[in-house]
Amino acid sequence: MRRFAICAAVLVMTWAGTVGYAQGLKNEDDFDKCMKAIGGFVGAANKALQSGSLADAKAEVTKAKQYMGAIEAFFKEKGKADPQSLAAAAIAKLGALETALGGTDAAAAGAAFKEAGATCGACHTKYREQNPETKAFSIKAGTL
Repeated sequence: MRRFAICAAVLVMTWAGTVGYAQGLKNEDDFDKCMKAIGGFVGAANKALQSGSLADAKAEVTKAKQYMGAIEAFFKEKGKADPQSLAAAAIAKLGALETALGGTDAAAAGAAFKEAGATCGACHTKYREQNPETKAFSIKAGTL
């Protein structure tokens, strides 16, 4: 019973977060939180993939793809065509990864994971900068 309660609580929190972002990112703080959530989902997916749990990895990628949809919509609303197209490309690669994780070929899933990571990295390289002192990342001025 305790396991059920914990699983139910996690599902409700995940659903609530997805619903919040499905309604749109309102500001840069929402954007930052959404990107950090995506990073967490991708990290968890990688860990699950490395342990051989394709189903668990797929669940995390599904969440990342949903949140990336909010990022794409945010850039569209701001009239930022290039980052919007990069977000759309990331969604497509996450979809391909999701499909690969639905199969049984861990090597194919690993290759799809690398492709998705490269797509994310392209945007991060172009639109993100690191503070040399704190090592924290932020969006380059003018991106949003």
